[in-house]
Amino acid sequence: MLDRVLDALDRLGGVLRHLYTERQLYLRSHGQVQFVSLSPLAQLGMSIVAFVFLGWVAFTSVNVVFKEQIIASKDRRFVKMQSAYEERIAQMQSSYDDLNGQLVIAQERFLATTRALEAKHQQITDILSQREAANRPLDEMRTKVAKTLRSGNQGRRNNILMAVTEMNGAPRVSRKVTPDPASGVGGPTGVGGSLLGSSARAQDIALDLDQSFDDFALIGDPETDRLHGRLLNLTMKQQVMINAMEETTDRRIREMESVIGMTGVTTAAEFIERIGADELTQGGPYLDLNDAGALADGNDEAEFSRQVYRISRNLGQLASLQHSIAKLPTAEPLPGYRVTSGYGPRVDPFNRRMAFHSGLDMAAAYNTPVYATAAGVVSYAARKGPYGRLVEIDHGNGIKTRFGHLNSIKVKTGQKVDFRDVVGKVGSSGRSSGPHLHYEIWFDGKTRNPIKFIEAGQYVFTQ
Repeated sequence: MLDRVLDALDRLGGVLRHLYTERQLYLRSHGQVQFVSLSPLAQLGMSIVAFVFLGWVAFTSVNVVFKEQIIASKDRRFVKMQSAYEERIAQMQSSYDDLNGQLVIAQERFLATTRALEAKHQQITDILSQREAANRPLDEMRTKVAKTLRSGNQGRRNNILMAVTEMNGAPRVSRKVTPDPASGVGGPTGVGGSLLGSSARAQDIALDLDQSFDDFALIGDPETDRLHGRLLNLTMKQQVMINAMEETTDRRIREMESVIGMTGVTTAAEFIERIGADELTQGGPYLDLNDAGALADGNDEAEFSRQVYRISRNLGQLASLQHSIAKLPTAEPLPGYRVTSGYGPRVDPFNRRMAFHSGLDMAAAYNTPVYATAAGVVSYAARKGPYGRLVEIDHGNGIKTRFGHLNSIKVKTGQKVDFRDVVGKVGSSGRSSGPHLHYEIWFDGKTRNPIKFIEAGQYVFTQ
């Protein structure tokens, strides 16, 4: 390779030496002859100068001749570049308009979804308030019972109860429902059971909804998907909560009806009609039944509204049932006792003959406080034959209770007493063989078995 390069250089040098040999220019002037010697290097320089000059002359000539064509070509190239730039600007504007339109659509979807969620959340809040109002009477009664009960012997109170809704069938042990992490549903199956944590979960949903509003300022494609996913999750949580509330409310209505039926004296419907508790069924979220879109449409919001309406109506029925139960003497009159004689036929402890026992004998220590088992008005408070010191309370609606053999009486005739007010102290006055309370329940002028009322009360006051 190197040899060929050197050979080519030698040939080039030979050509240059042949072309640019030393030359002499002869000049004759006034009869005299002179010469100028031109070296090969000078000839090469002159050739370069001549070549450059001729090239410049050719360029300027062409530029002069084709000036207009060159300008026109430049103009065409500029116009083409300008058109491409304007087209690019138009494409960018179109993309911006598309993105802005998608953003507007996303905002409208987000706002529509959040408005629907807010409306549902308000309905859930109203339902929770209505449920709290429905539960308030029995909750207050449970609080009073808890304050008066002492540790130790609790009479016939049991920790394991037969399912109240299966009283006519084979007994089974009431069990606790394991909370569902997704829905939060749980709680005891007894009457005291409720949808645990509903208010807390409603607050959590409200906080998530507020956070979604705050995050909407960061909206983009990934953020849009994340926010809509969060809103979908909130919708599912609300639906799970409302489903559990409806199921719990329906179950508690059945349980309350069974509790009233356990007394053996009346049915839930008859007793509600007797005391006029229907007036308590008002309240709950407002749903305009004249609005065709509120309950008639088949969309999710309408179905949710229908479900809320059903729950509100059922909570009204539950409030009536609980108000009715509050009128029944289902609590135990003593904080601790021992049943020494039940209701019905028995051998009389004095003459040893068969006789009918019209109440329940509850043995307790002297001066153990005796509590009113329901609110009412004292219709009798004095000695009365074999009853000894007797207190009779008229609870209205054909219901009366009697407390006999008292050692002392703490109320007066005509006095209004509240639930769990002390009416007397245990004693052995009258026809009695020892300190105990003779407890009677009267309904429509007939004595009834107090044990049935007390057993029904266990499902009310045992949590």
